Amino acid sequence: MPDDPLKIMVSSTVYGSESDLDQIHAILKGYCYDVVMSKNGTVYVPIGVSNEEACLQAVEDCDLFLGIIFPRYGSGITHKEFSKAIELDKPRWFISHHFIEYTRQLMKQFMFDEDGSRNEFEIQRTSVLDSIKVVDMYNEAIQNHLDSDKRRSHWAHPFFKTTETFDFLRTQFSDMGRRIDEINKMNNNE
Repeated sequence: MPDDPLKIMVSSTVYGSESDLDQIHAILKGYCYDVVMSKNGTVYVPIGVSNEEACLQAVEDCDLFLGIIFPRYGSGITHKEFSKAIELDKPRWFISHHFIEYTRQLMKQFMFDEDGSRNEFEIQRTSVLDSIKVVDMYNEAIQNHLDSDKRRSHWAHPFFKTTETFDFLRTQFSDMGRRIDEINKMNNNE
């Protein structure tokens, strides 16, 4: 691995969470990461490609992936970024607003059939939650479809206020050298 800083993609819906994302961006920059984040204009957009294609390419190009689940679903690109990071088995972490886990527990009785498969249940858009798909994102992030002993890279740290994520971010990302060593070992199949 070169001496360049690790590239971390921060994937999140933006609307209504701008100041939260600014704080997270500043923390990660403070730890010397190359932060890729659409809100800050640091997703490279090749000529002639769609926003979605550019964002999915950014997932492929990153070294680390941080997904943030807010109570806003948005256009669905963030969900596709999550899916791509999981498909590529990127080293990844998630932080999730407390409302998501609460909604997940409350709504799972309506969202799933008796055999455990996801049904067509949806909610009407409200000012609190715009789509039940944020729960689908959470379930995908934690690999809910797998037995707990088969899940990997599925940590979803809960928060209510963004300041509650700061210790998590420090613990996971303040020692870039340690992450570089882990990635090197992973790439060398050690």
